Amino acid sequence: MKRNNRTLAGALLLFLLAFSPVAGALANEGGRLPDYHTGSDQVPQTPSVTGGAVGAFANPASWATTARGEAAFWWNDGSVRKGNLDNYGFSLGRGLGFAMQRNQMGGPVDNFAVFDYQLGFASGNRAGHFGIAYQWSGGDDERIGREKVVKAGSISRPNRYLSYGMAGHFSTESPERLGVFDFGVRPILGKPLLTLFSDYSVRNGEKIDEGRWGAGFEVRPYRGIHVGMKFRDATGADEYAYSLNLGVTLGGSGFHVLPSYDEEGERRNASGLRPTTYLVRMDPPYQGLPLANLIRKAVDGNRYVEMDLRDRALVYQTAQWFDDDRIAWLDLARDLEHIRDDVAVRGVAINLAGFRGSPVMLWEFREKLRELQRAGKEVIVHMERGEMPLYYLASVADDISIDPQGDLLLPGLALQRTYMKSALDKLGLGFREFRYFQYKTAVNTLVRDEMSEGDKEQLGRIVDVIYETWRAGICEGRGFENAHFDKMVEDAALVTARDAIRWKLVDRLGRWDELEKWLEEERGGARLGPLPFDRDRLVHPDERWGRPKELAVVYAVGVCDMNSGIRGRDTSKHLRDLADRRDVAAVVLRADSPGGDPLPSDLVVAGLEKNREEGKPVVVTQGNVAASGGYWISMPGDAIFTGPLTITGSIGVISGWLYDNGVGEKTGFRAEGPQRGSHSDLFSGIRFPLVGRIPARDVTPVEEARIKTLILELYGEFVGTVAKNRDLDSAGVHTIAQGRVWMGGDAIDRKLCDRQGSFTDAILDAKRRAGLEPDEEVIFSEFPERQRFRLPRILPDIPGMGMLHAAWNHFRPRSAPALSSAEPDYAMTYLESVLGAHGNPLALMPPEQLLEEWFVTE
Repeated sequence: MKRNNRTLAGALLLFLLAFSPVAGALANEGGRLPDYHTGSDQVPQTPSVTGGAVGAFANPASWATTARGEAAFWWNDGSVRKGNLDNYGFSLGRGLGFAMQRNQMGGPVDNFAVFDYQLGFASGNRAGHFGIAYQWSGGDDERIGREKVVKAGSISRPNRYLSYGMAGHFSTESPERLGVFDFGVRPILGKPLLTLFSDYSVRNGEKIDEGRWGAGFEVRPYRGIHVGMKFRDATGADEYAYSLNLGVTLGGSGFHVLPSYDEEGERRNASGLRPTTYLVRMDPPYQGLPLANLIRKAVDGNRYVEMDLRDRALVYQTAQWFDDDRIAWLDLARDLEHIRDDVAVRGVAINLAGFRGSPVMLWEFREKLRELQRAGKEVIVHMERGEMPLYYLASVADDISIDPQGDLLLPGLALQRTYMKSALDKLGLGFREFRYFQYKTAVNTLVRDEMSEGDKEQLGRIVDVIYETWRAGICEGRGFENAHFDKMVEDAALVTARDAIRWKLVDRLGRWDELEKWLEEERGGARLGPLPFDRDRLVHPDERWGRPKELAVVYAVGVCDMNSGIRGRDTSKHLRDLADRRDVAAVVLRADSPGGDPLPSDLVVAGLEKNREEGKPVVVTQGNVAASGGYWISMPGDAIFTGPLTITGSIGVISGWLYDNGVGEKTGFRAEGPQRGSHSDLFSGIRFPLVGRIPARDVTPVEEARIKTLILELYGEFVGTVAKNRDLDSAGVHTIAQGRVWMGGDAIDRKLCDRQGSFTDAILDAKRRAGLEPDEEVIFSEFPERQRFRLPRILPDIPGMGMLHAAWNHFRPRSAPALSSAEPDYAMTYLESVLGAHGNPLALMPPEQLLEEWFVTE
């Protein structure tokens, strides 16, 4: 905002200098500077209102008001040479612009041509624009004494109702100057249905009240139709002239007819026939008549969009370049919405060979495909091989093909935990569990040799919900009974392609490169092609003045840690910055975390709460897992969206203590040294290479009591915060807490979450809560910001490479780059957190409560 104010102040100074009476008393003899009022007939309104390349001769900032480069061409019928096109011009560009205008001057006998050229630079952010330009002339310009000119201008659109601009033209060869000010108002809800505008220009040597005025209006009764009138002070006295604006825009091309009249409504005056100007705009900053899709439907309506997702991973964010093996979910969702809304598209054909994604994102993908089907689109899917999660996605399709040599692996579902107590005993490592809640079993595997009853209960529920969700979707999509699916799982866990036909899991055998021929034969000559270009989905800045509201998407993905995973410090700071910005309408937090350190979780919560205090809606959408610390960061949401396959809850705290129980004696290592304080040796012990320090002793009863107090206090705070944010009583929260994980639907039933919905559902809800229409333009921002490009992996993916990466990152010099594995290894992170807790409370869940596919997010 401060930068915009400085820009406006500078432009105002330029404007004042341009028409200041003390700047010089030189009159405009011989047309040293092109006259604004007689030289801008091609501008249907005024520079700041018309915008784009058309207004750049008067105000170079106009170049920056387009979303893409515009090209404009104009001419008039006021030729002085019979049978010739004497007067014409063009302007093109965006950030960098070039323009030319030719005028034939004089009479039928003695006439000459003057060419004005302009090169300029412009920039802006839709709320404010600034531009500078240099103008020079050619032809017989010396006959009118045309001079070289420097121009500077600004255009401000502080909101959807107002646009105003200021420009100064400065001769480099004399004191000659010109100032132009204009503004426009859209009084009907800030929409372009009606626009009122006015302008005023003053030359040096003129008093402010001696300048020349203009005013008018434009009506757009329907997008792409322009009707308007512009009045102009003709001589500086009371006489005026006016012109009409009759325009139509089709697709990316606009055509305007601008006839001129005198105050009596006559085309002819004492100087001769008033010209009619014709204007063509290519890629103007406003929408045209919605005929393109209808025309495409008529001539190419039997078309399927090809979506080749072969060997790609569905993730949250991708790099801008060199990241072709991944696809971001919101990008894919927008493409699917494009297909859904395009009347010229009959359906979509998707290649899922080698495609992978977490089960929750695959569920969201499936829901989007169901939207397409409800919109009348056919969904065709091709597979080579697939397991339960991928086949669950594919089963929504109207037609499924599988490679003749492909297969499906549908064995059912199992979750198991690996218990390490006996192994630790043999190594001489002791581990004490600080667990005070029935279901908080994060460190059970280090102190037990078998599964606890609490774990059996909650893991059994996870298996049941996931299996039944997959079964319900597959049976609905393929028309099965549940018993048919269960029998198939029992009788044929590995299904060949031909067995898949027999079991009616797929419709046909085939390969992806045969699909186009199949469409031609089976779908009436249908064509397969890329996602069609849709001009309606482009940004058109003139449809909405000002910078649209920003909808901020914040990803809190991974373990709850200060500098990795959810990046507590950075994410909290970003959330606080969002709260302070008036242009941010709402915040959507994607919570996908199994928990970890409570401190970074609480920092994120504080940032979310600040946004709510500032009146910004906060909507939380839970991903694969939002449990323990992941649920902690979900609590402040005005609404919490979850999915049927989301694992959430786990409201509890746990910790543990790893200590030397004979490992030093077995390995021959020994540690010794002085100490001060009875507890100072708690963290002392043998430092093992590549492992770190292992405390030399177990905790004392006094120390254990202190740890218990800390855990219970943090748990009480956790429960109290849940009760406050979810409008529940603390006793009721305690009954559903105690570390128990819940599936998304169970969490809704217990009022821990609000409703079932996807990432895009949460975004629509955030817009609604912010008072925005579902299809209203917003600026999406993402945090963390997407990387420019993706660096290649330095080391290949081989067994044990994750541990090598971890060792390098622990011991590397500070100047050396860190390494990362292809996929995040939560099991390793979890183990490091537990073993390194040293009694500190943790809010996290074990990796064994998650399927391996849950971690395909980065």
